[in-house]
Amino acid sequence: MGKSFIFAFAFAYAGFWIACLTPGTVSLALKVQTLVGSKDAASTLSAVVGVGVLLPLLLMPVVGRLSDRTTARMGMRRPYLLAGAAGVVALGAVMGLAPNVPVLLVAFALYSVAANLIGTPLLAVIADRVPVHQRGLVSGLVGLTLPLAVIGGTFIVQAVATDTLLMFLLPPLIAAVSVLVFIALVKDRRLAKDALTPKLSVREIAGTFWVNPVRHPDFAWVWLGRLLFVIGYGFLTTYQAFFLLNHLGSSQNEVPRQIFVASLVLSITTILTSVTGGKLSDRLGRRKAFVLASAAIYGVALIIASLVTGFNGYLVAMAVAGIGYGAFLAVDLALVTDVLPDPANAGKDMAVFNMSSTLANALAPAAAPFILLLGGGSYATLFAAAGAVAILGGLAILPVRRVR
Repeated sequence: MGKSFIFAFAFAYAGFWIACLTPGTVSLALKVQTLVGSKDAASTLSAVVGVGVLLPLLLMPVVGRLSDRTTARMGMRRPYLLAGAAGVVALGAVMGLAPNVPVLLVAFALYSVAANLIGTPLLAVIADRVPVHQRGLVSGLVGLTLPLAVIGGTFIVQAVATDTLLMFLLPPLIAAVSVLVFIALVKDRRLAKDALTPKLSVREIAGTFWVNPVRHPDFAWVWLGRLLFVIGYGFLTTYQAFFLLNHLGSSQNEVPRQIFVASLVLSITTILTSVTGGKLSDRLGRRKAFVLASAAIYGVALIIASLVTGFNGYLVAMAVAGIGYGAFLAVDLALVTDVLPDPANAGKDMAVFNMSSTLANALAPAAAPFILLLGGGSYATLFAAAGAVAILGGLAILPVRRVR
């Protein structure tokens, strides 16, 4: 793929990450603390995030399958990208102005759907347009855009921390601009009207959520690996603010800046390994060793974070975590595109794969209160558990057979 595609794809995916991750990284935690106070903040945030991701979990595979059958003149993926861009901007404003928790919860659920209307079609574009020998590179770019998006998102939040509306509105505005640039520079795949299959039946829609693990075991193992890894990541991102407040003793005014600095450190090392790891896996023709090693590095880093008692030690742990995180995201995405059950249904199958991340983002806040209860309210215990789950995510891909 040429330079214009690579630029447009990377920019669009960075915009998606900014819109998708910034609320969960810091904005929601601060908004919830403002609405309910520190005593009930952790349990309320768990409810908002956990319930908020269930709606995209149910809708995204259907959207993926519909995009595989879309015969619009503008293309198969563009209509969904435009709808997602408009949705995140509108719902970001609603979250910023939400007067209570129920409004915030509903707005975040719909916002998550809109954000995934950007992310799901972009993932399908990899299978649509990118040849196998470049998938590690392009997947590495996805890994590269995530830390850049985290830096950008947390920088925006700490810069406008006194204005809640701007804190929620600026990230989706950036995402909307990135989608428009992508649409302008990249031709979309078009499905001829005479190639359209019969209308979806209820049975087929139900089957959208399922890829038979017996017939496609490699896809199932990669799906499970991503689920476990993202659960570990979800513990970090969702509860990082509370870890800093309660375990390290930071003040609420310090937290936005500290999250920005920690995100910057993690992102720098993520950038160093994302594209490099993807390209190296292309060159060597190997995926599994990279996924396993990177998950182990990331998991050990979170365990280190659970043991530190100061912010400087936490920064060291985040630097190590970035090394594993960047390589995992790059190579794991290339791995799943190599084991897709049916390239003709790339949108549907990539949406099913993306369900692993969405489900993980629901399971992490659901499980966190129980881990905190068992650990006596210790966020260090929660981070140690996150590291162990991430390591299991790497081990899950060992049975994969179609790809080395």
